[in-house]
Amino acid sequence: MQIGLFQHQSLRLAMSKELSQAISLLQYSSLEVLAFLQEQALHNPLIDFHEPNFSIQRNHQHQSKVSPNYQEIGFKERETLTDHLMLQLMLVKMNEDERVCVEYLIHSLDDNGYLTEEIDEIAQSLKKPNHVVEKMLDILQQLEPAGVGARSLQECLLLQLKRKDRLTPEAELILTQYFEDFAYKKWPQLVKKLSVSLMQLKQIHDDLFMLNPRPGLSYVHDHEKFIVPDFIVKREHNQIIAYANEDVELNISINNRYEQSLSDQHHPEVVSYLQEKYREIQWIVKGLSTRKKTLRDIMDALLIEQHTFFEKGPRYLKPLTMKELASIIDVHESTISRATKNKYVQTPFGMFDMKSFFTNSIQSTVDADTSTAYVKTLLQQYVDQEDKKSPYSDQKLVDLLDSEHNIVISRRTVAKYRDQLKILSSSKRKTF
Repeated sequence: MQIGLFQHQSLRLAMSKELSQAISLLQYSSLEVLAFLQEQALHNPLIDFHEPNFSIQRNHQHQSKVSPNYQEIGFKERETLTDHLMLQLMLVKMNEDERVCVEYLIHSLDDNGYLTEEIDEIAQSLKKPNHVVEKMLDILQQLEPAGVGARSLQECLLLQLKRKDRLTPEAELILTQYFEDFAYKKWPQLVKKLSVSLMQLKQIHDDLFMLNPRPGLSYVHDHEKFIVPDFIVKREHNQIIAYANEDVELNISINNRYEQSLSDQHHPEVVSYLQEKYREIQWIVKGLSTRKKTLRDIMDALLIEQHTFFEKGPRYLKPLTMKELASIIDVHESTISRATKNKYVQTPFGMFDMKSFFTNSIQSTVDADTSTAYVKTLLQQYVDQEDKKSPYSDQKLVDLLDSEHNIVISRRTVAKYRDQLKILSSSKRKTF
C-alpha cells in the first residue's frame, strides 16, 4: 500500500448554504417565511421590510367553511387541569400530611386526567401505607371534573355514573367484569349471562355514550394553530379565478440608510461586511421570487386539472399525482411536494390543504378513473345512511361501490379507507 498525497477528479453534489435556504423557503408556510425574515432582519441591517397584516383563521378543520372576512385571534392564559384541581383542594378540610399526598397524586395525572402510576409505587415514594394513598385517591376522585383520578377507562366511566346517580348493578357488572364483550357488541351473550334485556343494555350503552372518557383533555391547551390561505379561489363571470392572497405578500428591500455605505472608500471593513450582507439579501429575494413563481405555476395548473372540483365541490376531485403535475409545469416531483407543504387554498367550499388536491386513482369499470377521495366520500355516505340494526359489512360496501358506481376495489381496501375515516367495523356499529 502506497502512502502519499494524490490528486484525483470526481463529481459530487454539494449543498450550498444558498441552495439550502432556497429549498427551505419553498416549503415554508407564509407564517414561517415571516419568522425567517424577522430572524434575518436581526442579523442583517440592510434588510428592510414591513410585516404584513396577516389575516388568519383557526385551524380546527382543514376543510371547515370559513368566512372571507378574517379576524386576527390572540392568545390568553388558560386554566390547566392541575390549576383547576389545586384550587378545589384549597376548599377541602385535611391535615398538611394528607394535602401533600393529594397534591402528589394531582401532579401524577396524565393529560387525560388518569392516574397511570401504580399505588404501590406512589406509596413507596411518599413512604406511606397503600391504604392511606387509596384514601387520598378517593378524595381526588371526588373533585371536578367527574372521572378524574381514574386508573382505567372502566373506572373513569364508573366514577361518572356514580356522580350522576345512574350506576345500576347491571352497569357496574358490565364495567367491572364484561366490559370487553359489551364494547364489542356481544350483547346476545350478555343477555343470557346477566339476565337482562337488550333494551336495558341499550340504555346502559346510551348512558355510557354520554360520558367523557378523557375528563382531563378539555384542560389541555396546545398552542393555537393558525392557517393563512396562500390563494383565494373565486367564481367571477362564470370563470374560476385564483387570486394570490395579498395579505401574505412578503417583499423586502434594502435599507436606504446603509445603501450609500456600500461604496464608502474610507471604511473598507464596513464595505466588506455590507457587501456580504447585500449578497445575502440577493439570495433571499431570489428565493422568495422562486417560491412565488412556483406556487403560482402549481395553482394555475391545479385550476385546469381540478377544474370540476373548484366548480362543483370536493366530490368531483379527480385523480392527480404530484408526478403528473410536475411534468405539466416542468419541475421535479420533489419540488411539488416541498412547495405544497403547509400551503392552503380558500375555495367556495372551504379551506383546503394544497396537498389534498393530489389523490391516487381507483380502478373503475367506466372509462374514467375515480379518486380515492371520492371513494371515501361514498363510503362515509353509505355508513351514514345504513340501518344501524344491520350495518353494512366491508364486503357489502365493496358490492355497493361496484353495482351503483362501477368502482372496483377489494374488501381490504375498504377496510383501510374505513380506518382512515375512523369508521368502526360493522360489528361495533351495530345497535339493538
